[in-house]
Amino acid sequence: MNDYRRPILLLCLIASVVVLASSATAADIPATPDGTVRAVSAGLADRHPEVLWHALPATYQKDITELTHAFAARMDPAVWDAAFGLGRRTTGLLRDKKEIILASSMVDAAGEKKADIEGGWDTMVSLLDSFFTSDVASLDKLKTISWESYLSTTGRDLMNLAAERSKASGDDAFDREFTAKLRQTEVEVVSSEGDTATVRVSAPDETPEEIQLTRVEGRWVPTDMAGDWDKNIAEAKEKLASMTDEEIQQGSMQAMMLIGMVDGMIAELETIESPEQFEQAIQGLLGPFLGGMMGADEGMMMEEEMMMEDEPSDEGGVE
Repeated sequence: MNDYRRPILLLCLIASVVVLASSATAADIPATPDGTVRAVSAGLADRHPEVLWHALPATYQKDITELTHAFAARMDPAVWDAAFGLGRRTTGLLRDKKEIILASSMVDAAGEKKADIEGGWDTMVSLLDSFFTSDVASLDKLKTISWESYLSTTGRDLMNLAAERSKASGDDAFDREFTAKLRQTEVEVVSSEGDTATVRVSAPDETPEEIQLTRVEGRWVPTDMAGDWDKNIAEAKEKLASMTDEEIQQGSMQAMMLIGMVDGMIAELETIESPEQFEQAIQGLLGPFLGGMMGADEGMMMEEEMMMEDEPSDEGGVE
């Protein structure tokens, strides 16, 4: 695996761990598996994403915090600032060129989903804008970040923003597809023995799903998470600790080159004045990239064919 991808994978691990957690506030999380799932649903329906943090076992919270701070201490500030700067510039493009992009044939190709894209555009842009200007955009703040505080402030602001934008659109999909479904979700225990349990979660207009849970330090978490937690955290810490200054520097150079390429693409798209120009620009920017990928695939196919031709045939073998 290329060295420059290690910091990105570590960040993805941290983010996914926070998102995959489950439940309400520290004092309100029941001791039962079904009660835990109900508390999660109620907390999120009330726009309290910090419930995700409170549902985690104390050891998990400690692992995430330590890994986040260690990652931030090793990350190149220039790369971090450039990446989030690119995110803000991309968000500005989506905001400023909204009408042009939505009028393009690329969006028309979405068919029935075009209305959903148009209706959710402003919400998406606002959420991106809030994220790319939040505390995680600052590496210094990430070095000491409290995920509980982040989720209860920025996380809740993002949920409120999504709800407000959805309501203003006239088609309140946020309430219909998220809040209302969470409030109407039914949870029942299928089986429970010791520190393991299976619950059936039934949401309106959704196929019922059975979820296996494991109790860890008094908290019920998905069994897959509990089974892989120690291994994943240990591997992440080992990868972070094993990265040399030379590898980090090399990775930073590669990342800055990639960011520069994408920034150049955004700069070109910022000059478009019509849907036709947008389509031409996209084709011009992605054409060489896609062509390179197709060329690589063709090369691999030719290599495989040559290898097959070189393999000895069973026909005519010694009897």
